[in-house]
Amino acid sequence: MSLKQIEIPNFEGIIEGRIVEEGKGEFRIELKVNKNYIWVYFILFYDLWCIRELWLVQYLDLMDPVPRAITSATIKIVIWVIPVILLVKIMEKSKPLSYLQLHHNFRKGLKWTGWVSLALIIFYFVINLIVLKNNIDFQIGFNGWLNTILLVGITEEIVFRGFLLRKLMDSFRFWIANTITALLFVSIHFPIWFYKGLFEFPYILSSILTVFVLGIIFGFVYKKSNSLWSVIIIHSLYNLLVLLFY
Repeated sequence: MSLKQIEIPNFEGIIEGRIVEEGKGEFRIELKVNKNYIWVYFILFYDLWCIRELWLVQYLDLMDPVPRAITSATIKIVIWVIPVILLVKIMEKSKPLSYLQLHHNFRKGLKWTGWVSLALIIFYFVINLIVLKNNIDFQIGFNGWLNTILLVGITEEIVFRGFLLRKLMDSFRFWIANTITALLFVSIHFPIWFYKGLFEFPYILSSILTVFVLGIIFGFVYKKSNSLWSVIIIHSLYNLLVLLFY
């Protein structure tokens, strides 16, 4: 039984703790992490990504295509993936692969992956080939394959569905958590839209609605399949379809 307990002032409402004296000069530190730390994380994450998209991009554009693609991929992994892994290990005290649902329910996820992917393919082919009469462009390039198709699905789903949605589900019902996550997912696209001059009416409304709906769908598939791989594959497939037709 403890002889004395000393409360530790909380750090911005994120970490609360106390020092417990157990006797014979021995002490034990007990820390409790507030689940709201994800908002501090997201603000810092968003700031870093804005720096990359609005400032660092001008220097990346001066590089040759392949070095630029590799550098961009490295930066995205550093900003998106590594912090989440550290937070899961340190704050959640869990194994990242298990917490992010990256090593189980893969077969169950394949069912959802197949049906949603088929729906996306049919939708895009009908809209673009039959309605809009667009042509397919297979000249994607190294950067497109690496960053837009392969890496985007992995990095963005680790942050938004694997981490943020799961954390928000600790505090909210799924549909509320999924809606919040989808809105955050929309917001992370603002910097690149602004940089490319796409923040104009009515294009911006269409972009916001598209990304929001995709975020809702990704969250729903993640919840039903209990596998992040299913969402990663669908996300990457969607980006491939966009590159093929636009």
